[in-house]
Amino acid sequence: MVVEFLFLDGNPLLEKIPLRSLLYAEGVFETFRWNGSSPAFLERHLARMKQGSEFLSIPFPGEENVKNALEDAIRRSNLTDAYVKICLLSSGSARFYEEAVKSHVLAVVRSYEPSKEHMRANIASFKRNSSSPLLRMKSLNYLENVLARREAGNRGCDEAIFLNERGEIAEGSSTNIFWVKGGMLYTPAVDCGLLPGITREVLISLAPGLGLEVEEGRFGLDEVLSSDAAFLTNSLIGMSALSDVDGTKIALEAKLFTRLRTALFQKLGWAP
Repeated sequence: MVVEFLFLDGNPLLEKIPLRSLLYAEGVFETFRWNGSSPAFLERHLARMKQGSEFLSIPFPGEENVKNALEDAIRRSNLTDAYVKICLLSSGSARFYEEAVKSHVLAVVRSYEPSKEHMRANIASFKRNSSSPLLRMKSLNYLENVLARREAGNRGCDEAIFLNERGEIAEGSSTNIFWVKGGMLYTPAVDCGLLPGITREVLISLAPGLGLEVEEGRFGLDEVLSSDAAFLTNSLIGMSALSDVDGTKIALEAKLFTRLRTALFQKLGWAP
């Protein structure tokens, strides 16, 4: 029989904690804006969380339990417009190769801070590995994103953009990237090495109705820099214009940007 002891700051831990998340970043999360009511695409967020938990072999507590934890956190926060991060943590053996035996729901709620309408970005100094299985889920193993975002901040930028091992555009540290050129809306394909964001999916579905054809593919940075307009999206910012990359200015067709942003915000249930 294996006997295991845990000590924190020299004191024994007498209660079980989400040890596997602590040791191995084994867990998944979702972030979104709660703007007076449940997010318009909450079901998609929960479905992605469930899919990620199954991939990592973490017992999923059920969508209703996650919803209840979320709603309880919102109610107790007394916030009507909030940033929400809902995490599924794992506990079990400290042996890295074993599977989790239990999951825990952690909710982080804080006042929502509107994002900048225009963002500056830099290219991350290290590459995305497009074959990594972690890119298809919102894993708690987020250190690459953390390092890239810190690097961007140290350079006076708001976001970092990853290129993959082939030099193709992949994604931002917390965003997906789009650009418009010649009446076409472009975005990197999933196999470039990115998380296919829910807001990304929504914008792709809206584009034809706004007179834009959509092309997902493999693109170099020059395609973005020479575009008519470029945007960053996620479920917290909705959409922000990408104003420059490493000091190179990007054009912005203001009417086009406003039209896309307004349509997206309406679909998300936010005031335009």
